[in-house]
Amino acid sequence: MLRSERNLYKKIFLTMLMGTSFVLSGAVGHAEEAGDVAVKEEKPAAEMKTATLDEFTLDEVIVTAQRIETKDLDTPATTTVITAQKLKDSGAATVFEAIERIPGINSYSYGNGGGDYGAMYSRINIRGMDKGTLILVNGSPVNLMNYNSMMSSIPVEAVDRVEIVKGSNAVLYGAEAMGGVINIITKKSGTVGGSVTAQTGNYNKNYSVGVNADDVSIFYKREFYNSIDDYNPLFATTTKKTSKDKGTRDSIFMNYNINDKLTMTYAYSDTDSTYKQFSYDNATKDWTKLTKENLYYDNRQNVNLSYDDTENQLKSTITYNKNKLRGYKGATTNTDLSSIDFNTQKAWDINDGKDTLVGGINVHRESYTQNKGAHTGDFDRDSYALYLSYTNQINDRFSTTIGAREHFVKGNEYDDAQNIFLPQIQTLYKINDNTSWYVNIGKSFELPASNSPFYGSAAVSTAIPLKPQEGWNYETGLKVIHDTESFKLAVFKMDVKNKFKWVKENTVIPGGDENTSIQINRDKFRNTGVEMEYTKKLNDNLQLNLGAYYGNPEAKDGDGDWMQDEARLQFSAGATYKKDKLTLDMEWFVTAKREMAYYNYAGNTKYQDHRVPDKIDLNLTMQYAINPEDTITLGGYNLLNRENPINNSENWSTPRNYRLAYTHRF
Repeated sequence: MLRSERNLYKKIFLTMLMGTSFVLSGAVGHAEEAGDVAVKEEKPAAEMKTATLDEFTLDEVIVTAQRIETKDLDTPATTTVITAQKLKDSGAATVFEAIERIPGINSYSYGNGGGDYGAMYSRINIRGMDKGTLILVNGSPVNLMNYNSMMSSIPVEAVDRVEIVKGSNAVLYGAEAMGGVINIITKKSGTVGGSVTAQTGNYNKNYSVGVNADDVSIFYKREFYNSIDDYNPLFATTTKKTSKDKGTRDSIFMNYNINDKLTMTYAYSDTDSTYKQFSYDNATKDWTKLTKENLYYDNRQNVNLSYDDTENQLKSTITYNKNKLRGYKGATTNTDLSSIDFNTQKAWDINDGKDTLVGGINVHRESYTQNKGAHTGDFDRDSYALYLSYTNQINDRFSTTIGAREHFVKGNEYDDAQNIFLPQIQTLYKINDNTSWYVNIGKSFELPASNSPFYGSAAVSTAIPLKPQEGWNYETGLKVIHDTESFKLAVFKMDVKNKFKWVKENTVIPGGDENTSIQINRDKFRNTGVEMEYTKKLNDNLQLNLGAYYGNPEAKDGDGDWMQDEARLQFSAGATYKKDKLTLDMEWFVTAKREMAYYNYAGNTKYQDHRVPDKIDLNLTMQYAINPEDTITLGGYNLLNRENPINNSENWSTPRNYRLAYTHRF
């Protein structure tokens, strides 16, 4: 490590230490005065009181890991829950922004909070497996083209909680759940009331309004993004400078309880964004020559109809997702993506309620249309699946879960039909009432992206039928959860074969065209690592949390050599302090030992000569409740004002920025 880096880490550590000491001194000094009732967002304004951590709980109920409700301690998988209160306290502007702060999760984005660059979509990946993370909204998949960027269509204010389940989850959820699944669970209608919020900042402004009735809730938000001039490092005069212009986003979310069993949700977002590229001008000795300007209109919609009969343990969902992307000026993108998913499941209690059987049927169609360019066309893929998961409570302390999925993929003009069998076995041993040890082993797979036959602007060959990329995920972990303390430790191994790779046709087919691209099953991916999460409630006012991840994510390159594929090291630390009308939330997150950068210092891709620099974020959010109806929130983000790379092309995150918001509840 360079001396400058060591000094930087020391400064960060001292800053954190002083901040924590300040919070601790205030917390300890007032500990005897604690005991107020916690603020709960969904309560009417008249019932809201001063803030403490009294309703704090660590043994969360998880619904994603086994498709039925289980306590965290009774769940044989690595799990993390981000509550609506935590989303609010942290000041996260998007769900993407909140998720990427969890150790063991890597993000690849083109803007703060998961911003996209036209058809270059941002994504979240678990344990370094790119495009191997499945995003669910209320339990239904929303990935399109193997990207999970549809999560940006859900405004963060509409989210009740986010459940992250790491490890293979393909038995219950199908394709793309190779590294894990992330389930975004939205708020339900209920208490009559609403809120209005106005926010300003140096890079982001917005206003929003939400209204709740007994059976209907509606939320609307409009955002304004300021321009960011410096978006990437300039290694040489041949490097193009990228800047992001002003833009807007409109978001709508609606929840309608049709009756006590049937619920419909609708999410809509419409975004316009402009990116500019500049080349070096010898006359001005600066990057002032505009060479390209791309304007994108991105429209996304998600509709979910859910039938939930809790008494008979029967649940059915049908979900429709759509993404319409149009490019103007220099942009040529013109695509339509959509999917429709139907799932029905039934649970049975067996052996006097000690054992549980979950079975289900899933039908899925994904569609892609390229409307413009040299390679236009349509693509549809249909798949069907049957799945079973049986949990056997062998005795009071030991249980096993055995699951299997038979997944059928219908052949089309580009892909062969597939019949994939996916097994999974999990064990859970309750060492005592507060400690459990689990093992989770499962097979998973991923199909080629639906846009593979229309890759970029190049000619594409489909002469070689593709197999799904598939692999095994092994993990074991320990959970220790008390009323005021939680410790989780997991060790994992991932081994994936038949990983997709783009090559030129002449390299794999005798007489093939050197100008034609073809996707083949060549690469492999592997990762072995360890993760840790620790949360401690020191008193009624103060909670601390720590997290760490160390892995060795590697993929085979074109020469058959293993190369680092993602960051190896992550740390997180945070503190939440609540006293009377004041809430403080501080977060520090480090991603280090990163992979090689895509561009070298000469500004080209002929060879690699440096790693992606570390990403270090320090954020602080403060909330003050003027009265039960009115709250002021002030947040500072990227307080160290670092040029944090958010992808291997080294595009930067937003510089130091603030957000000041006022909320009135009625």
